[in-house]
Amino acid sequence: MTDFEDVAGRMPPPPPRPIEYRDLDDRGWWLAVLSGLALVAVGVWMLTNLFESVVVLALLVGASLIVGGVLEVVALGGSRGLGWLGWLGGGVLILAGVMVMAWPDVTLWVIAFLAGVALLFTGTVRAITALANRDDDTWPVQLGLGGLGMALGAVILAWPDATLVVLAVSVGLRAIASGLVAIGTGWQMHRLAA
Repeated sequence: MTDFEDVAGRMPPPPPRPIEYRDLDDRGWWLAVLSGLALVAVGVWMLTNLFESVVVLALLVGASLIVGGVLEVVALGGSRGLGWLGWLGGGVLILAGVMVMAWPDVTLWVIAFLAGVALLFTGTVRAITALANRDDDTWPVQLGLGGLGMALGAVILAWPDATLVVLAVSVGLRAIASGLVAIGTGWQMHRLAA
């Protein structure tokens, strides 16, 4: 028995070849990359301008939630995704982002509450999706992102009177992580379909 044979003496199937990806629909790869770049930019800006006004933070948090919601819909709402549950998760993020942007002069507590609920909900949806689709190669990354969203949402909800710094760091880190995954996913889609 070689290192590659299983207990029954069978060899594992060969890895997939690039030709198997010829039917991959890569039309939206550039949207994933651009959205990811926007999220990374917003996240970096939030981490480097921690003491800006609550109004600016509210607008950035709102924009980050809206872009994150669109990415959730694209990632989880497609034909191979969760369907309506993916749309619902993304919709919650988009709705929270619109609410935050509509009332930028609200208190930090309301911004923290909306962002915390949205991150906790969408993180839970992403984690459930990852666990349900363990045959997908990206399930560990998706589970990690879901766990990060749940953890950040819980931290924000546990300290609703959090300072501007805690909220900016939490949302900024989540925006950067989601943006990097979106960039990698879009680039991989483009590369595999080429």
